[in-house]
Amino acid sequence: MVMKAISAPKIFDGEQYHLDAALVWKNESIYRVMPISQLPEDIDCQHFPDSIIAPGFIDIQVNGGGDVMFNSEISPTSIETICQAHRKFGTAYLLPTLISSTPQNIAKALTTAEQAVLDRIPGILGVHIEGPWLNVAKKGAHDETLFYSPSLADLEAFPWPKYAKVLVTAATENMSLDALQCLQRKGVVVSCGHSNAKSEELTADKLANVDGFTHLFNAMSPFEGREPGVVGTALNTNEAWCSIITDGIHVHPQSVLLAHRIKPQGKLLIVTDAMATVGSKTNRFELDGQIIEVIDNKLVNSAGSLAGAHIGMDESVANVIAWGIDEAEALKMASTYPAKAMHVSDLGKLQAGYRAAATILNSDYRSQAVLVDGQLY
Repeated sequence: MVMKAISAPKIFDGEQYHLDAALVWKNESIYRVMPISQLPEDIDCQHFPDSIIAPGFIDIQVNGGGDVMFNSEISPTSIETICQAHRKFGTAYLLPTLISSTPQNIAKALTTAEQAVLDRIPGILGVHIEGPWLNVAKKGAHDETLFYSPSLADLEAFPWPKYAKVLVTAATENMSLDALQCLQRKGVVVSCGHSNAKSEELTADKLANVDGFTHLFNAMSPFEGREPGVVGTALNTNEAWCSIITDGIHVHPQSVLLAHRIKPQGKLLIVTDAMATVGSKTNRFELDGQIIEVIDNKLVNSAGSLAGAHIGMDESVANVIAWGIDEAEALKMASTYPAKAMHVSDLGKLQAGYRAAATILNSDYRSQAVLVDGQLY
């Protein structure tokens, strides 16, 4: 297959900038980043003026998009719709997220994600199982009647994928050490979230089996002077990453900047926690019998409580840059760091041998196009 290229005044490859450069790929793999002036005359190259090309954005928490909620339709078709909707906002790859559901639906989500990866649905990376192993005190928009603490037998019964990446969010105070270790043996990335744990409940042996913390500051016990809670533990655990929602609604910009200052480089990453309204026509949907809708750019349920976010990755990145985080760091928070968090070794950088995946943004950081596995959308 012939080589193709895209070019722009600026390329950020995940480590350094290249000016007046082109990203060249063959089939589904990156060949190299090179000066535009050195491109072969006959190469198929699309130029994006006044733009920057960055590693493809990876969103590890996407509940829905394009008027589809993954919970409502656990199918390859819904995954494809969600991926398409989020590509308009710069997301190259994502984890469709199952909000607390039944064991039968968890099993279905796992097998559906595995099949979607095998079928090579563009943009699918795996699946995020968020609950139902959560704490009622921090349930958020989840259905608490579904919550339980899984036994080893419960976990062993699930059809854990071989090829699809799996992220599980759980309240670790409600998980036994054996259960956490079981998930790790299955190759699952484990994140603590929707947790009301006190610091003494987040023991060293449990934290050794926790990879990250889900949507920092939201649905977790707060940091206080006499009790660090989950927030304090998350900020103080250097080995664990933290995902964070940067819509300016879920977390105050100053809190985002504080977390960025505290966490080691590479350990704070952006997620949208987006719902079906992203890329939708209606701006409302149903979840567990509740109507969720956009009011004043906030997604709320009938009680007025926040229920996910109404934002894409490009706007999320634009926000953190506007708040004062360096552009290169913000781009890594949306690509390089999520790839590392999910142990994906061929995404997150624009380097030879990596997957041909990129996000193209204009000068206002709005998505212009997305490259996924060598296909430009």
